[in-house]
Amino acid sequence: MIAPQLADINLHFNLFLPDMTKNTDPAFAGIAALKIKQAEQLEQFEQWATARTWNRFHNTHYDWWMFPVEKPSSHGYTWTVMKEEVQQLKQDPEYIENYLRGVELLMLAWGWNLQAEELINNTDPSQTWHNWPIRLHKCASSLLLFGFHKEFNSVKKYAQHLIKKGEDFNYNGRDLSELFTA
Repeated sequence: MIAPQLADINLHFNLFLPDMTKNTDPAFAGIAALKIKQAEQLEQFEQWATARTWNRFHNTHYDWWMFPVEKPSSHGYTWTVMKEEVQQLKQDPEYIENYLRGVELLMLAWGWNLQAEELINNTDPSQTWHNWPIRLHKCASSLLLFGFHKEFNSVKKYAQHLIKKGEDFNYNGRDLSELFTA
């Protein structure tokens, strides 16, 4: 059972979406393409982390296929997943392993240990927050959509740390902090 607080977040997240259980948009890339794109991106993530080139995480676009959500983006519905796609993806252990590794590496790039739910000591200079509240919001929203509540709570804890420090969570006139303060 989802905790009431998470249920409220899921309700809030879904309020303005069309009643779709499957992405039938002609622009949808499809499950196979999403898996390929995610695997390619994860390979880059691993290279960047190994080389400690954390700025690559901050200056590259990948949110749509690494952390898919059920809302259209600037790419329309190309990388959008609905309930049916999420269920299909969750049946693929390799996809899920890659997905969670991607979340872990993104959070490392911001100086956060996803599993320990704490800041990392002695980070590299670029291994810090780079004012991407939309990316953090997409990652967290995707974790909720896929049912990874433990990981969501860690990301939420990081976001709350940033909010407490006074970081701005507005993006394009929208306050994204609501997901983390509910």
